[in-house]
Amino acid sequence: MMRVWSLGSGSSGNALVVDCAGHRVLIDCGFGPRALAKRLQAVGVAPESIEALLITHEHVDHAQGATRAQHKWRWPVIATGGTLDALAEVPARWRREVTPGTPVELDGFSVDAYAIPHDAAAPAAFRLTARSSGERIGVAHDLGRVPAALHDAFRDLELLCVEANHDRDMLRNGRYPPRLQERIAGGRGHLSNVETLAWLRESIGPRTREVALLHLSAENNTPELAERVLRDGLRSTAFRGRVVAAPRGLPSPLCGFNASGARSVQLALGI
Repeated sequence: MMRVWSLGSGSSGNALVVDCAGHRVLIDCGFGPRALAKRLQAVGVAPESIEALLITHEHVDHAQGATRAQHKWRWPVIATGGTLDALAEVPARWRREVTPGTPVELDGFSVDAYAIPHDAAAPAAFRLTARSSGERIGVAHDLGRVPAALHDAFRDLELLCVEANHDRDMLRNGRYPPRLQERIAGGRGHLSNVETLAWLRESIGPRTREVALLHLSAENNTPELAERVLRDGLRSTAFRGRVVAAPRGLPSPLCGFNASGARSVQLALGI
C-alpha cells in the first residue's frame, strides 16, 4: 500500500516521502541536510532508504537542500531540464531529466511529469505509479491554474496531494501589498481553496481514497478552513475518503495511515 509522509509544507520548506513496498522517493527538498535528516528520523525514514529525489521546481522552499543532500546521500535527481539547469552543482551522472510524455522508470515507481504554470524555469507536477500495486499518486503544488493535461493525468488516482494555498477573501483583505496579491492569485502563482475544489470535483473518482492539501499560506489560509471548504464541496461527489491539510512546520504521516497514525509527530526537533 502506498504511504506518504510530509516533512514540511509551505513557504518555509517543502518535502514529501512516497513509499510503496519499501521503495521510497523524496519529492522536493526545501530543507538543508541536517534539518532534513531530523525530519526523516521523526517519521522513521532513513535517508539511505530513499532511491531518488524529484524536484518540482527550483525555488528555495522546494530545492534549497537538493544539491547538498544529493552530495551527502548520492540520490539521483529527477527534474525537468529547466529545473536541472538551476541545480548546476548536481553532477551530470546523477541527473535524470524528465519530459512530459516520457516516463522515468525507477525500481519501485514509474514517474510522469506534467508542465504547470508557475513563475519558475520549468515547473512540473508528478504522477507516480507503484510497480508492485499499481496505485497512483498525483503531487502538484505551486501552480497558478490547472492545465488541461493535469485534469486528465490526475483523474481517479488513489492519492492526491495538491496545493490549496490561500483563501481569496483572506488574501484580498490581508496585509500583502497589491503586487504580491496579484502574483499569488495570478495564472503563474498559486491555487486558492475554491480553485482546488473545482479541480478535484472533476478529478476525483471511485478509486480516490485520500486528498492531502499542500502549501497552505500562513497568512492567507488555515488548515481548518481549507479542509472545511474541500470537505463540504466534495460531499455532493462519490468521494468519502479523508481530506487533510499537511502540517506547515512538523513532519507527519500524511496518506496511507489510519487515523491514529495520521497524527502529527510531536517532537522537539531543535530546528
